[in-house]
Amino acid sequence: MLVRRTIEGLALVGWLGGQYLAAAFVGRAWTRPSRAWRRWLDGHGARLLIAYIRRHGALLIKIGQFIAMRPDLFPLAYVDACAPLRDQAPARPFAAIRAALDHIYEGRVDDHFAAIEPEALAAASFGQVHRARLHDGRTIALKVQYPGLAAVVRRDLFLARVSLRLFAIALPGWPFDQVYGEIARTSREEQDYLHEASAADRLRDGLKGQGVSVPEVLWEHTREKALAMEFAPGVTLAQLDAGALDGDERRRIADTVIDGFLHMLLDEGFFHADPHAGNLLYDRSVTPARLWLIDFGMTAAISPRESALYRRFLDRLRAHDTDGMVDVLIELGFVMPGVDRSRLKALAREVYDSVAHLTPKALKGSRRQFEIGAKINEFLRRIEGLAFPLHTLLLSRATSLIEGVCMELVPGSNLLDLVRPRLGRLTTLRGQVRN
Repeated sequence: MLVRRTIEGLALVGWLGGQYLAAAFVGRAWTRPSRAWRRWLDGHGARLLIAYIRRHGALLIKIGQFIAMRPDLFPLAYVDACAPLRDQAPARPFAAIRAALDHIYEGRVDDHFAAIEPEALAAASFGQVHRARLHDGRTIALKVQYPGLAAVVRRDLFLARVSLRLFAIALPGWPFDQVYGEIARTSREEQDYLHEASAADRLRDGLKGQGVSVPEVLWEHTREKALAMEFAPGVTLAQLDAGALDGDERRRIADTVIDGFLHMLLDEGFFHADPHAGNLLYDRSVTPARLWLIDFGMTAAISPRESALYRRFLDRLRAHDTDGMVDVLIELGFVMPGVDRSRLKALAREVYDSVAHLTPKALKGSRRQFEIGAKINEFLRRIEGLAFPLHTLLLSRATSLIEGVCMELVPGSNLLDLVRPRLGRLTTLRGQVRN
């Protein structure tokens, strides 16, 4: 399987690399035909890549998610194709998982767990989760990394390195080292469940009193490739029939999600970067119903300076000051010297005025969305010097996911409308603290 995966990957890399090199060569003599060829190649190449990713999963899913977060580095056709990727996979047979556990716990699995349910609760590209019971009777969630994953990741990183080398040749000036470095770093972090456990502990401490619960890490049963956590009861918001809840309860859940995220960002300087509906659980066994946050493989930290800049951004958002918002984004590192800031601010004003009072449902598929998207795409193609620091990309991803959650809970609402009532209170309180 690994050999076939590698051969197929090398064939795809070779074909795409050859096509992009040829397009770059032709472009030196015939600009217009080269542009048409490049547009076709971007679209066709994106379709081939996404099909390969879906067939083989593992690190490829992570790479696809990374591509979706980097419109400053990758052709937009690839960004759009990878945007819907979710880290889901078929569960592995329990016999393979049990063998992995025997290795992880050095043959002493039964000393740690009284029972482990064979059927997985969830499965992703790097591992899967099983319900287990400790000897003291507590029910826990046990996340187990797939055996042999390290070899698959090494092979995928090799293919990524070759691919990026070819892109760098075809596209001079392309930041190959930066891209590969980020992919390699995140893949190492997500293979280390001790790193994820530390992130969970940090979020658990930070979210106390915010209405969002984080399961406790059971460190005595946690290893680099096995993560034992308190079992979070309830159903995911993805499974929840929101229509069965009254409007006040749906709004309460949405408010809790937004308040919790703003607290993580502005007060803690550390946030969950993958808060989709599958990672939020709604527990009706207690009153009021409890909201749980799970899966801590993707998190990000920001500095006190960055946190202060985001407070200023929210203050400018409250005032509908798009020029001020752009100025803050420049300070955050979105824009490098030499960028036409006046064009950037004009585009920001147009986009903001177009979407500030529209719901995503009303905008999606509309002519206005097409017009705005075309302007942004053209701007990104022509302008040089835009940059997207990693934490801002993860923040953008988290914000988009939270918007999706809130729009399902409160149909017809707009994320800006849900956030804006909080902005005066947030900025005022922080101003008082600073003074």
